[in-house]
Amino acid sequence: MMTKLRKIILIPALVIVFISGFFSCGVDRWPEYAHQTALDTWLLDIMQQNYLWYQELPSYNDVNLFLEPDQFLSKVKSKKDSYSFVDSVMETPLPSYGFDYSLVRNPDIDTAYNALITYVIPGSPAAAVLKRGDWIVKVDTSYISKKYESQLLQGTEPLEVTLGKYQLVPPAEPPVEGEEEEEIYRVVPIGEPVEIGAAVPLVDNPVHCKEILTLADGTEVGYLMYNSFIAGTKDNLEKYNNELREWSDELSQKNINKVILDLRYNKGGSIDCAQLLSTMLAPSYYLDQTMAFLEYNDKNTAKDATLTFDSKLLSPSGKNLDLTTLIVLISGETAGAPEMLIHCLNGKIRELIAIGSSSKGQNVATEQFINEEFRWSINPVVSTIYNSEHDTYSGFKPTYAVNASTDYLTFLPFGDEKETLLSVALGVLNKTYPPKEEETEETTKAQFKIEKSVSSPASRRFTEGSGLRIK
Repeated sequence: MMTKLRKIILIPALVIVFISGFFSCGVDRWPEYAHQTALDTWLLDIMQQNYLWYQELPSYNDVNLFLEPDQFLSKVKSKKDSYSFVDSVMETPLPSYGFDYSLVRNPDIDTAYNALITYVIPGSPAAAVLKRGDWIVKVDTSYISKKYESQLLQGTEPLEVTLGKYQLVPPAEPPVEGEEEEEIYRVVPIGEPVEIGAAVPLVDNPVHCKEILTLADGTEVGYLMYNSFIAGTKDNLEKYNNELREWSDELSQKNINKVILDLRYNKGGSIDCAQLLSTMLAPSYYLDQTMAFLEYNDKNTAKDATLTFDSKLLSPSGKNLDLTTLIVLISGETAGAPEMLIHCLNGKIRELIAIGSSSKGQNVATEQFINEEFRWSINPVVSTIYNSEHDTYSGFKPTYAVNASTDYLTFLPFGDEKETLLSVALGVLNKTYPPKEEETEETTKAQFKIEKSVSSPASRRFTEGSGLRIK
């Protein structure tokens, strides 16, 4: 009987000892645990007030506050939410060579790949020797394998690479008499190895490429490769917006009212920038009229806003181009701010033509909240976007569905008139596209499968360049 009693008394005694451990020797240990849960607690506090779907958040008692921020967000956010995100606040960009690439298996070597250059940051170490559409076949003296690919992706020292060219090669064996000879394309090494300089911290410019192109009838059209809706830098808040204003002024002086806007790599950015560029492109009749509506949750209805094609945003040097034709080049990466621009201009510009593949479909905006102590930010969805008719929207479907990667012979730098999507856009304006049935030619037969696509740490890593964001 005494033994049983001791066991009964011992259990609560252990609990008391465990609890008192937090306060033993007069030391309160709760602050230690409070700090470990402080970041997740802050994240949940922000979302309880600002999140568009705050009603779907779990209570504090039903969450694990010891998780990493990204894991915590994935556990608590709404199932319909694929846009909210957390990020560390970096003062300095990561070092990078400044190029993106896609790996394509080398058909002649089982374990080797060729790297197709898909994007190059102007002014980067890579820009001195690479351009979009080039191929890398060797790193140092070795063909690219999983081992040597890490040098392209993570390296920082100067890098020696051997370039290649995608071209027609003679068949290994003579063709059989009477049979049609098959055209064979391969990536062939060319020239001596070249050196890419050491990786450096890079900030990409969203105004990537500007051209004025001449159509068959002699009229001119503006081309703009625009990669992110970002106003400027920390040191120059309006740097990139002013570049847009200068671009619009240049086109206005030439009376250009047709524009090809390349948004295929544009993953979003600031609503303010989308409003500025929309005001530049809209027909003049719509200046200062309603462009879009922002609607918040029922705790923040005071923030609801009506946006206009605001002519005051054009100051000091921007111009309204009073467009008659806008061609947008889009892809599955196109999301958020560029989609807002397209949907808000659709039905207003006389001809709005989309070429490429369907955009992502984001009709909600996020807002950034920074925790200075932990150097983390949370970017929850805070509002829904509606166009001027107060209609919401999904992804934008292309007028002409075109795959930009079907023919490596036309995988060329942005602004090159033979580049796949730009050549289609020019064909539409010249009224030679779509071709008549009898004029349709078969594209290159030998196509390779993309095994992996890689972005460098700096490429399109804009601090405000995701989705659709409110400052």
